[in-house]
Amino acid sequence: MIILGLESSAVSAGAAVVKDGKLIGESYVNIGLTHSETLLPLTDRCLKSAGLSVSDVDAFAVAQGPGSFTGIRIGISAVKGLAFDTGKPVYGISTLEAMACGAMLEEYVICPVMDARCRQVYTALFETSGGALVRKTEDMPLKLEELEALLQKQERKILLIGDGAQITCAYLAASGTVDFCVFPEIFKYQRAAGVAFAAYVRYNNGEEGQPGETLQPSYLRLPQAERERNKGEQKK
Repeated sequence: MIILGLESSAVSAGAAVVKDGKLIGESYVNIGLTHSETLLPLTDRCLKSAGLSVSDVDAFAVAQGPGSFTGIRIGISAVKGLAFDTGKPVYGISTLEAMACGAMLEEYVICPVMDARCRQVYTALFETSGGALVRKTEDMPLKLEELEALLQKQERKILLIGDGAQITCAYLAASGTVDFCVFPEIFKYQRAAGVAFAAYVRYNNGEEGQPGETLQPSYLRLPQAERERNKGEQKK
């Protein structure tokens, strides 16, 4: 089983290929260019470096959110195009779940955090049991004080990962109420390998992918422009 995973939900972008549970190729950039410029060239480079073509891929996977509204749309559009051209299925993967796949340590509650601005983060909690990733909560946007209250209830030490770890760490360190540690810089940004691995796990568990045209983004909250418009309508 060959799965091509794409990641463009935040500042970094990448493509990765997993074959029968083994990572055989990955391309990654974090240089400030827009994902519309980088994602497809990265995909092409990744496949070529693995000695593959798009027709060799059995299924596609993409980070469907949460994250940047524009970045999510770019990734989903790219995968829909690939699925349409090949007729292959698609797996929509939570960005947070994909991040947790890269930090599966038994003794921790894994807490991926993405900076959602305004002292908020996108987050979810996971644990590892018997070598498998177990989801403890759904993906959700939380204020830092709400996240702190949630983490205080956990029995294991907290492992913070993701581009929101820095602001979360600073907040939790100031209060001193949560036992936590932070993964190093390599886990700060989202990676396509996590997306592809998460999709392979779903395939291995008997979950079939979906047609590309049915794939939808998971924003967790409305885009800023839509929120402002709704506020204006409520005031009328």
